[in-house]
Amino acid sequence: MRDSHTDATSLQQDTAHASKVTLVGALFDALLGVVKIITGLLGHSAALIADGVHSLSDLATDVVVLISIRLGGRAPDQNHPFGHRRIETLGTVILGLMLLAIALGLIWQNALFLWQGQDSTVPTWPVLLVAGLSFSIKEGLYWYTIKAAHALHSELLNANAWHSRSDAFSSIVVLLGAGGAMLGVWWLDAVAAVLVAVLIGMISLQLLAGSLAELIDTAIPEQQQQSYRQLIVQTDGIHAINSLRSRTSGGKVLLELKLEVAPRLTASEAHLLGTQVKQQLQQQFPEIGDILVHINSSASEVSSSLQALNIRPALTRAIDQLLHSYQLNSNDVELNLYYQSPIQVDILLNAKAQQALHDVPQQQLEQQLQLLWPIAKTLNIRFYLLKTS
Repeated sequence: MRDSHTDATSLQQDTAHASKVTLVGALFDALLGVVKIITGLLGHSAALIADGVHSLSDLATDVVVLISIRLGGRAPDQNHPFGHRRIETLGTVILGLMLLAIALGLIWQNALFLWQGQDSTVPTWPVLLVAGLSFSIKEGLYWYTIKAAHALHSELLNANAWHSRSDAFSSIVVLLGAGGAMLGVWWLDAVAAVLVAVLIGMISLQLLAGSLAELIDTAIPEQQQQSYRQLIVQTDGIHAINSLRSRTSGGKVLLELKLEVAPRLTASEAHLLGTQVKQQLQQQFPEIGDILVHINSSASEVSSSLQALNIRPALTRAIDQLLHSYQLNSNDVELNLYYQSPIQVDILLNAKAQQALHDVPQQQLEQQLQLLWPIAKTLNIRFYLLKTS
């Protein structure tokens, strides 16, 4: 199992990697945004201007991503024992809202242009050159960023990667729109600008839907849960999965498991089984972050009179009275309880108790205990005595 030091080191490495990828993207976004807008203004292309605004929106979102990664990459502390990964999710929501606002503004502006009618100016050839260059660069950035997103299991980097690809797609739309306008179809450039804006809007809605689902602790898909279940039940000693609850935080899957084991396992052995399950899940599925395991004994019904009743205190007092009559005390026995049907009670005797009770029949001890505590009749009680010769 990974220790806290290893987790902290891994978190720092992931944060540094994600920051580097985002900084590279931010540099290209800044250059492309400025070049596109200037070329669009000089080359009379509304579509390329919209695409330039799109690139500058990429730069703004890169800043959001960097801030979110730095803050979300902090290790857990006293005030945030579950870490800061939800900051990543919040950053994605902000990113989505920014893109949605930009998309609506571009749609409004170019819709008005189409309504007003034909413009006397048409795009010039540098528009096509810059749009083609933009496509090549942004598609390369997409593959560079998506590779890091998959390696780090970061939804925020994944969102930023698709934002880069949307810019690459929009550059193709600019090429078609500006090219069509240059060939005499004047409205194609404005239509291309609207299509770019619609593409930005669709991406923003996808980001918002995924992030808001995470913020309200939506469970992971059932097919993914089934993959986890199949691995868990293959662990020797795990009888059943009573419950599997899931949610996501900052791109990591968080699980809460209730696992059923044999009723007479020691606490340490049951804990070991839980640890094995955690190790296997995290090794097989890197997207899994924290796992909380509850261990249950075999599920079975107990009588209604004893349901939800802790019988140990009363049973201990009755056994103490019984032992006192044989000049023994509670230090001479060990009491093990198994809540099944009926409840099993194992009373283990040390050497002194075994010697004192050597000639006392098992049935006599059970009857004496039942006289002291009548509920003992409903239990399956065993005294572990040395066999008589």
